[in-house]
Amino acid sequence: MRPQSPAPVSRGGVPSSPSTPSRGASSRSRRSATTRGRKGPARLAALGVSTILAVALVPVAGAQAATVGLGTADGFGVLGGSTVTNTGPSIITGDLGVAPGTAVTGFPPGTVNGVVHANDAVAQQAKSDLVTAYDDAAGRSTTSTITSDLAGRTLVAGVYTASTTMGLTGDLTLDAKGDPTAVFVFQAGSALNVSSGSRVRLTGGAQACNVFWQVGSSATIGTGAAFTGNVLALTSISLTTGATLQGRALARNGAVTLDTNTLTRATCSTTTPGGSGGGGGAGSDGGSGTPGSGGDVGAPGPGGSDGGSGGGTDTPAGVAVLPKATTVPADRKRRRTGRLRGTIVPNGYDVGWRFEYGPTRRYGRRTPLGRLPADGAPRPVRGSARGLKPCTTYHYRLVVILPSGRRILGRDRTFRTTGCRIARLPRTPGGLAG
Repeated sequence: MRPQSPAPVSRGGVPSSPSTPSRGASSRSRRSATTRGRKGPARLAALGVSTILAVALVPVAGAQAATVGLGTADGFGVLGGSTVTNTGPSIITGDLGVAPGTAVTGFPPGTVNGVVHANDAVAQQAKSDLVTAYDDAAGRSTTSTITSDLAGRTLVAGVYTASTTMGLTGDLTLDAKGDPTAVFVFQAGSALNVSSGSRVRLTGGAQACNVFWQVGSSATIGTGAAFTGNVLALTSISLTTGATLQGRALARNGAVTLDTNTLTRATCSTTTPGGSGGGGGAGSDGGSGTPGSGGDVGAPGPGGSDGGSGGGTDTPAGVAVLPKATTVPADRKRRRTGRLRGTIVPNGYDVGWRFEYGPTRRYGRRTPLGRLPADGAPRPVRGSARGLKPCTTYHYRLVVILPSGRRILGRDRTFRTTGCRIARLPRTPGGLAG
């Protein structure tokens, strides 16, 4: 049998409990605990530093790049380097300028809803700011390299780069994922070629003001294309027959050439998506009304802008602004007919539209209902007023109809039919009476 070990005896002769450590053991234990206590904070500090470094090195999800600042060029719809030329009844919303060139031709028949600056101090400063903006857009780091046509793609915010020519031969969709501040930058190493009928569609709250096309040589937007964004070209920009642009055409060194185009300077909306509108009704003179739940967006009075501002219960998630309706002066006014014109920016809604017309502002007659798909580009629309009386003044306006039935009212305009008879004096034997 194994001899039993004697019970440990304390220094005072009292047996120690097996579970109670001796003074030496206790001292060693305390030293060990103290050592662990000193190491614990050090380990935590080291862990904290490594965590901070890890956080610093990981990009923040959802962070958006700042927009490209245009400076004073922001107020321009068109800015050329050498000349700005136009053919046909183009409509430019925004200032038009040229610098260092001085030639601006084709207005009329073109219309500028803004101020023309031909190599004055304003145009020169805008040109300087354009150079800064161009360099900013060109110097941004690439998110994705583009090696083929943009048609058929849906892209999120980022910087997209083509080493040579960038092309679009169909529809391109830009999705902001619910963030109206999302910025899209396209860098074309040489030319930008947009084929006839191509479109840039905005969804998820994307705004045309935050889309930038930096072009290393020249940009051509094809016949009937509906293009969106600010085109910053090193050389020239050409919009061919019937093309529309919601954005800006800014050429550093060359010409901007237009042919029966609608170009609307893009502005960023600060309206947040969703929410219910304030008390509705028609707008007061000089401004557009605030839409209420189910009410019309009020038509502007004299001096006001066309309908389309404000949010409301109809605003779908991710859509920053309501559609915009702009009534354009009528053309082809005849004895019994008149052709009515307008421009619509659907801004993410599938909308209906028609013109209302009549001899007073009560209208009373309307054109057949048309339809437009959700899009961020301005769409020219036309309608015919028929069965009119000769030599009569008629009122008319463009009306956009949302899926809920709420209407957005464009500006009231007038035109006069032809066929007025000239009063003739009765003849007398000596000539005309009187």
